[in-house]
This record gives sequence, C-alpha cells and structure tokens, in this order.
Amino acid sequence: MPIPLIAAAMSAIAPSLAQRGLDLLSGVFRGALDKGTTEIADLIHEKTGIDINDAAEGKLTDAQWSQLKQFEFEYQGKLLNYRQQADANNLELEKVHQADRADARGMQKAALASDDVFAKRFVYFYAGGLTILTFAFIFFAAFGPSYNADDPRVRIIDTVLGFLLGVTLSSIIQYFFGSSAGSKSKDEKLEKMRGGNQTVVAGTVNVEENRP
Repeated sequence: MPIPLIAAAMSAIAPSLAQRGLDLLSGVFRGALDKGTTEIADLIHEKTGIDINDAAEGKLTDAQWSQLKQFEFEYQGKLLNYRQQADANNLELEKVHQADRADARGMQKAALASDDVFAKRFVYFYAGGLTILTFAFIFFAAFGPSYNADDPRVRIIDTVLGFLLGVTLSSIIQYFFGSSAGSKSKDEKLEKMRGGNQTVVAGTVNVEENRP
C-alpha cells in the first residue's frame, strides 16, 4: 500500500535524516513533494516497514534508524539517480521561473509607463495585501485558539500556513528581490554536478565532482 507523505511533515523529514548522517536520503526529501519522493517513501516502507513520516515526528527507534542507514547503503545507486534527475528538473524549473519573473517585470514596466494610477500601483497593492494576510495568519496560528493534536483543523492550518509561506510570500520576495542566495547556491552546485563524471557499475553510482 502506498505511503501518503504528509505535506506538513515534509519540511521536517530532511533535517531529521541529516541529523542522523543520512545525507543522501535527506537530499531526496529536501525538495517539494512529488512522484519521486513518494516512490522512495514507498520503497523504504516495502524494504524496511518504516513510515518515513515517523522520522519527522521523532518516532523511530535506534534499530529503525540503523535500518534506514542500511537501506541508504544498499540503494545508493537508485537514490543518486533520483537526486541527479531531481536536480536537473529543478534547474529547468528555475529557468522557467526566472523567465516568468522577467515577463512579469516587463509587464510592470509597461504599467508604470501608463497613465492609469491603479494600473501603476496594482502590483504593490496586491503584494502588500497578501503579505499582510500572511503575517496575520501567522499571528493567528501562533497566538490564536489552542487545538488538540488530533483536531483536523490543525492539518488545515498547517497546509494554509505552508502555502502562504512557501508559495505566496516566497513568490513576492523573488519577484521584487530576485532569486534567493539559496537558489544561486543551488545553481552553482548543479553546474558542478554537470561537470562531474558519473559511472554506473553493478547497480551503484560513483560521482566524481570538482570540489573547491
């Protein structure tokens, strides 16, 4: 049976794995939820019986962490192949996003040249309204009514908060200030990876990279 990855736990899975020295697995779950991460989660459950969501919630025993380390070692080839494909996809996606932002800025330049005051300031009204909404919701989530962990409204709050922070506020920041330092670092890393040599032998992958 497929293991449903909890969106709210995705941000905590990678750090939990990294703290245990599972850097390869951590990299798999560091990105956004997609088909590949779901397949890896299902494979982990099939081979070890471990629900990867439990890693984010601190429910794994020492024996289960050892199982994950063994899994990472045995399936390093598959994990590296996924990482390489995911990084390539992220690079192409980043190029598309940069083109979209460039188009949006071009439209804004055209709006600023018009005589319509509302058209000139619409993007600022829109961005300001969404930013205020985001921080108001954060304040509500942090200091509003208390809910039990089993209350279904907790999941709704987690989902909305994740969307506002990960999509809305992030897009506004990138629109006005360009790519983040993290994106630039990722691009540099991908350039190094493209310059490396990859050899597949008997189900394992050896990656040689030019390191500074």
